[in-house]
Amino acid sequence: MAKSFPVLSSLSFFIMIRLVLTSAAGPRQWWPPHGPVKVKCPFRKVDLSWFSGTVNPCPGLYQPICGTNLITYENPCILCVESMKSRGKIRFKHDGKC
Repeated sequence: MAKSFPVLSSLSFFIMIRLVLTSAAGPRQWWPPHGPVKVKCPFRKVDLSWFSGTVNPCPGLYQPICGTNLITYENPCILCVESMKSRGKIRFKHDGKC
């Protein structure tokens, strides 16, 4: 019994952490809700505010999407990166151009 205590306590610790993380995350939203490409953007968990460059993670894909800053992005992937760079201040507003 003494040998199994550390294993059981470690297992219960990881189960508790997993439950806390999944309950704190809240419902995830697809950006945009309709369309050929959808992105689950982890803007609350990933902080890219230190990144000042531009990036195109979906090259060759044109699916205009409007952000809450009233800028039209080429596709949901680029909007997601910008959202992470702004720490979630920029989010999905609607499909299409602004």
